[in-house]
Amino acid sequence: MLYKKTVSILTITLAFAACSTPKTYFTAAIRSQLAANHQQLNKIQFYNDREIVLRRDVKTGEAKVTDGKVVLENGHNVNIITLKKNTPGVCVLERNNIVGIAFEQNNNNFITFGKTKQARSNDPYRILANEWINEYGVINYDGKPYRIEPAGTEAGIMIKSKILRKLSIQQREMKGRKVNSENTNAGNSSTQ
Repeated sequence: MLYKKTVSILTITLAFAACSTPKTYFTAAIRSQLAANHQQLNKIQFYNDREIVLRRDVKTGEAKVTDGKVVLENGHNVNIITLKKNTPGVCVLERNNIVGIAFEQNNNNFITFGKTKQARSNDPYRILANEWINEYGVINYDGKPYRIEPAGTEAGIMIKSKILRKLSIQQREMKGRKVNSENTNAGNSSTQ
């Protein structure tokens, strides 16, 4: 009985939260719901939940920088690409527990988000790095290695909550089945 009340309260809370907020975090559970309703991820608008800054040292012989800006920092040229909070993005890559979100026109330039190792199904997909060096994540972007500034290393992705309200989710509870004398005899006679 306590389980039913908890599930009911949680369902009401989630429904109220989905109605009152324009965006919700993209999670493994939401991804499963979307898949069950045949919603294609490349047709859903994604957003980053915080600013993400990518940086890399530009080698002296490099002739041009295609994205971002180059600044001189302590005698080094540094390429900085900034992704402002709530920038719209499109899913261009889908794998088991990850999605690649492109925030620019080039589908090869995407940032990978996914379910982290200890994450539960309701935990948000977070930015994933190829490797971690101290508090910096390193990713490949535009064919080059970039460091994610620490403030963006916990970035997640969100979708509009109204997408979830459009899903048709059918749910029922099994009532259970009790043993009666007729079923018991039938079961015993077939095993003899």
